Amino acid sequence: MSKIRMMGVVILILLMTACEHKVLYYAIPQYRSLRVTFDWSRIVNHEKPEGMRVVFFPKNKSEEPWIFDFPYGEGRAIELPANDYQVVCYNYDINNIGWKNTDSYKTYTADSREVQTPDGQQACLTPSWLCGNHIDLVLLKDSPSEQAITLVPVNMVSRYTYEVNGLQGTERIADIRVSLSGMAGGLLMAENRHTDESSETLLFGGMVTGGQVKGGCYTFGWHQSHMEPIIFKLYIKSKWGKMYVLEQDVSQQVYDVPTMGHLGDVHIIVCCDFEIPNDTGEGSGTGFDVGTDDWTDVNEDIIF
Repeated sequence: MSKIRMMGVVILILLMTACEHKVLYYAIPQYRSLRVTFDWSRIVNHEKPEGMRVVFFPKNKSEEPWIFDFPYGEGRAIELPANDYQVVCYNYDINNIGWKNTDSYKTYTADSREVQTPDGQQACLTPSWLCGNHIDLVLLKDSPSEQAITLVPVNMVSRYTYEVNGLQGTERIADIRVSLSGMAGGLLMAENRHTDESSETLLFGGMVTGGQVKGGCYTFGWHQSHMEPIIFKLYIKSKWGKMYVLEQDVSQQVYDVPTMGHLGDVHIIVCCDFEIPNDTGEGSGTGFDVGTDDWTDVNEDIIF
């Protein structure tokens, strides 16, 4: 019996030794505090936006970007994993802009949305007002204390306006569209310059006022890498559903405006001698939004 008891004690000791628990250690990422502020001194021709979006790209490119929104463009402190970052910011109250290459600091792109002109040609919608800024390097990885950065948003789009003189019968106009070729279709946010892609035709609207046709839009500017003719087309839809297209090369008017980088506000003046026909035939007589397919038949082209 004593041998049996002794064997039982040995087995018990072995079991207790085998069941010894090991402490498990989990890798918990370290975070750093970063105070983000905005300096609005460079925005003088526009109201502050509804808010700013700030994208932090880790220098370790295997990690996903971190995105923070700042309502009313007011700064605050945020927490980020201990890393070094590249930063892009822009106002988030925008439309008609698509974002491409959103996981890359160097190629993060504001892009125009595609649409068709009333005569079926490929075009892009004009962007809304856009401001932004970038910082090439923010060091947080080896910084134990709270750091601070200041982002200085700048205007990133040009304002293009136009007026068309010499039209008669403007009271017969139901709707207006304008296209402008030779424009840049995208903007690299981290470099504040046009993409290298081919130029685009932009489509936007207008209105009749005081016997003139007037309108305007924001653009990324004319594509300086592609010196193509800049063609202004005016699409007029009459109250009887007929369409008329007036066309003119306005390259020199655009090129004559000094630019800073890709920016330069342009006012285009077009003169013509054309009367909207008093055609009482049946038609829809209704207006429409940019991008609809209502305009399918070109009734008359007038080159002036």
